[in-house]
This record gives sequence, C-alpha cells and structure tokens, in this order.
Amino acid sequence: MIRKLRYFTFIFAPIAVVIVLGAWSLKQADDTLAMVRLESSVDLAVGLGANALTRHLDTVQRDLRYLSAQDALKRLIQHGSSEALAQFTHDALAFSDAARIYDQIRWIDEQGDERVRIDRVDGVAVAIPQAQLQNKKDRYFFTDTMALDPGEVFVSPLDLNIEQGTLQIPYKPMLRFATPVADASGNRRGILILNYLGKTMLDEFAAASSGLSDDTMLLNAEGYWLKSKEPDDEWGFMLDRPETLGARYPDVWPRIHRSEQGQWLDPSGLWTWRSVYPLKSGTVSSTGTAAAAGPSGARVTSRDYVWKVVSHVSNDQLATLGTRTASRYAWIGTALLALLALLSWLLAIALDEQARARRLLERLATTDGLTGLANRRFFIDQVKQYWGSYQRRPDVPVGVLMMDLDRFKSVNDTHGHAAGDMVLQQFGRILRKSLRQTDIAGRIGGEEFCVLLRGSAVEGARIYAERIRRELEAEQIPIGEVRLTVTVSIGASAFMPDDSIPTAAMQRADAALYRAKAAGRNRVELA
Repeated sequence: MIRKLRYFTFIFAPIAVVIVLGAWSLKQADDTLAMVRLESSVDLAVGLGANALTRHLDTVQRDLRYLSAQDALKRLIQHGSSEALAQFTHDALAFSDAARIYDQIRWIDEQGDERVRIDRVDGVAVAIPQAQLQNKKDRYFFTDTMALDPGEVFVSPLDLNIEQGTLQIPYKPMLRFATPVADASGNRRGILILNYLGKTMLDEFAAASSGLSDDTMLLNAEGYWLKSKEPDDEWGFMLDRPETLGARYPDVWPRIHRSEQGQWLDPSGLWTWRSVYPLKSGTVSSTGTAAAAGPSGARVTSRDYVWKVVSHVSNDQLATLGTRTASRYAWIGTALLALLALLSWLLAIALDEQARARRLLERLATTDGLTGLANRRFFIDQVKQYWGSYQRRPDVPVGVLMMDLDRFKSVNDTHGHAAGDMVLQQFGRILRKSLRQTDIAGRIGGEEFCVLLRGSAVEGARIYAERIRRELEAEQIPIGEVRLTVTVSIGASAFMPDDSIPTAAMQRADAALYRAKAAGRNRVELA
C-alpha cells in the first residue's frame, strides 16, 4: 500500500501543480481572449452599421439624378402643359411604388409652390391634389437647394418631418435629397426633392449592429442621438432637449468627436466608434433648422456633415467576461485528475487515429488511387524538387522516362474498362517493385507514366527502361479466361545543365516517346 501511495504521490504531485497552474493560466488567457473577441466583434458591428447607412444614401442620390433627367420633367419645366404635368405625375407615382423608400417625391417651383407631390400613404403612392399642395419657400431645404447650381445635390440633416408647420406624430425621421432644375435657357425652375424615409435606414442600421453590445447608437456631429436604445434620447435637437452624449459623458465625447474612428476603454465601459460621411462629390448640406420655417444656420461641406456610429459596452456587460470563475476551473482540474488515466489512454487512441487519418489523407492527396504511384500534381512537385537538387549538384545525374502503354484504348474497347484498370494496376506493381528509394514513378495521364531516376544518366535510364519494357511484355495479365499481353513505349532523357525549366527533360523524353510510337511501339528511344 505504501508503495502505491508513493507512486500515486510521485505521479499526482507534478500533474496537480501543472493542472492548477494551467487552469489559472487558461482562465487568464480565456478572459483576455474573450475581451479581444468582444472588441473585434463590436468593431465589426459598428462597421456593418456604418456600411448600412452609406449603402442607402448612395441609392437615393442615384434615384434623384435619374428622376431629374426624365424627359417628362424637362417638358413640364419648359412648357408647363397639363399633358406634361400628368405624364410626370404618372412617372413619379410608378417610381415611388417601385422604390418604396420615399415618403414624398416633389417638384417645387421657383416660387416655393409644390407643383407635383407624390406621398406614400399606407404603403401606396398617392398623387396629392392641387388644392392640398403647400408653399415651401420658407423651408431651409428649398432656399439652400435653390442656391446651388444645376447638377449639385443638397442633402438635408437627418431630422423629423414637419407638415403644416408642426412635427408629424408619430415621429417620421427624414432625409431630403434635392437638386435645382432649370429650363432649356438655364433659368432655375425650382427643385426636385426626394423625402427619404429615414426609418428604413435606421432600422437596417440597428439590425446590422445589434446583438454585440447593449448600446449601439447613431449620433450627429453635435452629439445628439439619431438612433438610441432609449427612444427618449432621440431627436433632442428637434424637441428642445439639450441632452447629448457630450453632456452625459463629458470625458468620452471629445475623443469620439475629434477622431475618425477608434476604440477606448474607460471607467464607464468600452467605447467603439466610426465616422460616416454621407455627402458624396457634388453634394452639399446645411445645418438646417428645427423650426417649422426659417433659414438654416450655415452651409455644411462634405467633411463637416458627419455621423458617428458609436457602441458602448457597459461595465456590467464586460463583467460577464469573467464568468469562468476559479471554482469552475478548480472543478475541471479535479475532474482531470480523477480521469487522468482514462483520458490519457483515450487521447493516445485519438492521436493515433488522427495520425493514421493524416497519413491516409497525405497518401490520398499524393497517390494515384488505381496504381499506387504518385499522382500528377505530386509528381510534378517532385520533378521541381529533383530539378532544384540537380541545380545544386549537377554532378548527380537524374534520368527521366516517359512511358505510354501501347494500344491501351483497344484494351478498354475490347475487354472493358475493368480490364484496363487491371492492366494499369499490374504496370504500377512492376514499376513500384523496380524503384530504388531515390527514384519516383508517377501516373501523369490515363495510360501515361513518368519515372525519375536519381543517379542515372541517359544510358542508365535506358537500361532501366529496357528492363521494365521486357518485364511488362513477358507479363500475362489474366482477363477472365484470356491472358492479355501488353507492351509499353518509352522515351528516355535526363536533366541537362542548360535546362531553363524543371520539365524540360520531360518534354525531351516525351518527344522520344512519340518517336518510339512512330517506330513501331514496344521500344525505348533516347532523347
């Protein structure tokens, strides 16, 4: 019993130390890895959210340019006929129904009067009667767009829609894309404007960036929430609420505001952010205004029109990274000690099976399944290696044989493909048993084979080839009740010092093989 206890102590003590230290190290590494994964996942989610925003905006700008170039609109602007008005209204209705992302499509004339207005009501495009059209000359998006040159695009701030002088309820986030339109003489005739339903974009943004942190948000350049997990935080600049991210987190916002993107761990948690610039070349914006009427504060360039996609992982969520506690790892260590012998044996079996499977996979990847010789891909790799060795040691010759079974097609045609397979297998056995450890043979085509003979020049290769040819010719291959005799034609060559490519000797041997075929088959020809 004492001896058994000594053996147990001798085995248990060092393993127990290793397991305890390993469990502690694993816990530390696991916590670190979990943090790295979280940081990478959140950064990916922020990037996905940013991409969702820009993808939608690019589509809207393309649509605006497309509509502004329509012939019906040009005729309406130029002539103002009722026929042109009806045609453009029809086209705009069809476009709205096809796109399904625009709350309004409008042509507003140079006086600010809505002349064509298509609203999306309960998912259906509706042309608003003339009596219900409004004047928008005092809205910032009209005055700011009219100040542009034809071809330029105005993109409003993302804000809430105002109708009849008041905010729409429920709130309707809106982006307005507008461009000035002109007649044939270049006179401005108002603006074409698309009211893009921001909810579509914001919902996709939320879906793309969800699930990886407890708070992913979209902010404007002033730090107001455009999208937040708390709806009460949103649209403060429209609702006269001064609360911003900067007011709530004064140490965090300056860092986010001044840098394009980044990640920062501070006492409030992990912050990840990325800047999104919605304005493309040829587009401008302004500060807009939260009032029902009145000019915008200032013109905004593409570099100043910025949104911030921000993710905040709170300390509570970060604390969940440490759920693999010491007690859990202690339980694992105890279980490992109790099951050490069994697990070691099972592991040894698994490793042995894995090694066997790896060897099998390596053999399958390098060996022709029918003949047991090297397959074409592996053989060509070997040719390159042999050639590299020859370049370093040109005093060690390498012979090359190209072999092709004579009239093999007739064997398949007369006796069937099973008989052809038996012929290939028998020839493969002949080659395998004749090879030295420094040689290699491969099947590089249907009935075409190649052999590399290290240490053999052309004459040595010829002698080897003759031996193979005679042995195959003497072989009687049983095919059912028939004894089949098959011959082989062989071309012999060797690596040369002035060869520029590894397969040059193969090409010479192949040419010699064709001469052997032409000379009557069942013979060896030298290159």
